[in-house]
Amino acid sequence: MITKRILAFAGLWLLSPLVAAASLINLTEGQATTVNVSGDVASVFISDQKVADYQVIDENKIVVFGRQLGTTTFIAFDQQGNELVNQQLVVNRSYTDIEQQIKIQYPQAKVTVYGIGENIILSGPVSSELEKDNIYQMVGELLGKEEVEQNFSSENEAPVDDLSIEFMTKRRYRGVVNNIEVNATKQVNVKLTIAEVSHSFIQDFGIKVGTAGNAGMFVDQLTHFSASDIVSVISAVGSDQIGQILAEPNLSVISGEKASFLVGGELPVVTSNDGGTNVDYKEFGVRLELMAKVLRDDKIKLALTPEVSSLDAQYSNELYDLPALKTRRAQTTVELGDGQSFVLGGLLNSEERESLTRIPFIGDIPILGALFRHTGTERNKTELVIVATVNLVHPVKANQIQLPIMEKTGTLKRFLALDSEYDKAEQRWASEILSAGGFKQ
Repeated sequence: MITKRILAFAGLWLLSPLVAAASLINLTEGQATTVNVSGDVASVFISDQKVADYQVIDENKIVVFGRQLGTTTFIAFDQQGNELVNQQLVVNRSYTDIEQQIKIQYPQAKVTVYGIGENIILSGPVSSELEKDNIYQMVGELLGKEEVEQNFSSENEAPVDDLSIEFMTKRRYRGVVNNIEVNATKQVNVKLTIAEVSHSFIQDFGIKVGTAGNAGMFVDQLTHFSASDIVSVISAVGSDQIGQILAEPNLSVISGEKASFLVGGELPVVTSNDGGTNVDYKEFGVRLELMAKVLRDDKIKLALTPEVSSLDAQYSNELYDLPALKTRRAQTTVELGDGQSFVLGGLLNSEERESLTRIPFIGDIPILGALFRHTGTERNKTELVIVATVNLVHPVKANQIQLPIMEKTGTLKRFLALDSEYDKAEQRWASEILSAGGFKQ
């Protein structure tokens, strides 16, 4: 018996929000709505007729309309004095003029603007993230709401200014709630190749970035080679004197968000404070921070902060081993189309090394000792080159995915460069392994 009472009470408690939601009428100033009742209407009571008023149409139909901002109670009775309806009536400000401006600027958008007290709520679907932000900003400015800016900033602890990009600025307005939904959120894939190459190789290859006067070049427009040609040449030569690929990150990010990438380590920095010792860690290596946003006509605005740092033991001494960091960093913002690439260069690094070799004692003799000494100076000049390609991410079906082919080869076949046949049985075997996540029992 007690269990039944508890279940009955729980059922009523769960239904109470639905009853409360149904007993509320929302109107704007000058807006009217029809209330249908099940019995014959004899009398109607509104607690504050300055907020709302009514008109009885027939025995089962009442029209109520809002006069001014406020809240009141609406009750209707029948001939026997029984309540036919008892509802709270809220009159909010009308935002029809705001909705008209949105419709004029963005005809395809279906955005609804309604208010709760002093707060404004935007809802409805739009086609892009840019459209969502622009509508939100327009409503906030038209209503004169207080603006609060929220910037995406770089996490670097560098002495340069933090990366604060205007197109990535998230504007917030007090009292304006943005519940607008994007029909299909777009994602951006950024494929980068960060390489350190000889400066003479760069000049011979024809990428004279400094001469062009720009830190970044659009590959398809200013040159006659593709973005992958530099990487292909470096990989084909296979010589560290020409260059080496430091990292090839491939990042995907939702439009309007940021992503980061780090290949390296953390350098412990020991500090003393009030008799204690604190250990902080400073990141070094190949680091990249990017921010992307899809604009109109699938144009992509991209902000990049690449950084390459390495340990420098130049400042070590006999008592302490305190290496410094050699850092090369750049900040740039570009606008590209889907599938376009650009090259970022001009980050030079020059090193000079002097060596002295001599025969002991004899090499120290003035004038005559020069015949038994050898001095040399080595100059090394390298440049950091970053090749970036941006693409919009499009979903594909499972049957359209091309699986890689795995083939068993022997050392002799690889040495003689003999091609072996790849039969269907081995192809099915490879598909089974990949479908199981790379494992096969």
